[in-house]
Amino acid sequence: MAVSETTVLSTDDGLKYFPPEREAAWFGLLAAHAELTRGLDAALSARHGLSLSAYEVLSRLAHAPDHHLRMSELAGRSQLSLSRVSRVIDTLEQRGLAERRSCPTDSRVVHATATDSGRTLVAEAQDTFFTTIEERFLGRLSCEEVALVGSIFQRLVTAGPPTT
Repeated sequence: MAVSETTVLSTDDGLKYFPPEREAAWFGLLAAHAELTRGLDAALSARHGLSLSAYEVLSRLAHAPDHHLRMSELAGRSQLSLSRVSRVIDTLEQRGLAERRSCPTDSRVVHATATDSGRTLVAEAQDTFFTTIEERFLGRLSCEEVALVGSIFQRLVTAGPPTT
């Protein structure tokens, strides 16, 4: 089905709305994202006591060289705000899963580090993470559809903001 050439429609009183194809694409993206993140959050929480955000942060740290990253870099890689990352690290620190460390060469920089316990928990939670994504998202698509969705999202991400 081709997308109509009209990108936005208007009611008689001037309220705008999408044509059905565009509405299905936009609201479908929002609903799919919400369903997947809720499912991941519930599964990780029930099986490992980790929120999706905590898993993402801990996983990024566990995969980083020497298992640590600057807090600002961690925020960028995890797609979370710096304040959200800081709150997640607070929770992980309380559980002994992560630590904050000052940078030895720059006192303004703080690194977050995954502890041995944190890396162990991430390793245990990976099966839940990947299985849930497969069950709720990738496994519902053909190989061709996965490739297409991947290329579409890559194009949207690498395009950057529109120029005005």
